Amino acid sequence: MKSTALLFIVAIAFLSACSVLQKSEPGVNENAPVPSSSMAVRSNTSLDTLQTGHGVYMRKCGECHTHLLPDEITSENWHVVVPGMAWNAGITPSEEDALMKYIIAARSDR
Repeated sequence: MKSTALLFIVAIAFLSACSVLQKSEPGVNENAPVPSSSMAVRSNTSLDTLQTGHGVYMRKCGECHTHLLPDEITSENWHVVVPGMAWNAGITPSEEDALMKYIIAARSDR
């Protein structure tokens, strides 16, 4: 019984710490293009995939540094940057794929 209560307290403390960290993320960029149906059509990528990539971008790319907007780096360089950063950020291969598709689609949407 005591171990269950202790586990509950630890879980609450962890969740509280996460919410504080999320509020203080320094890298969030409100100017990142939001996936749209027109972006999906132009990029020949499903809206769901673009939304997944946008979510990864918003959640993971600002953890260690300020978000770079898709237009700030060439498409060719994103193909080098994303795999290296994906490894550092601990994202899955499917998240990396969605992230790359979002970034390239967001570049063509501007």
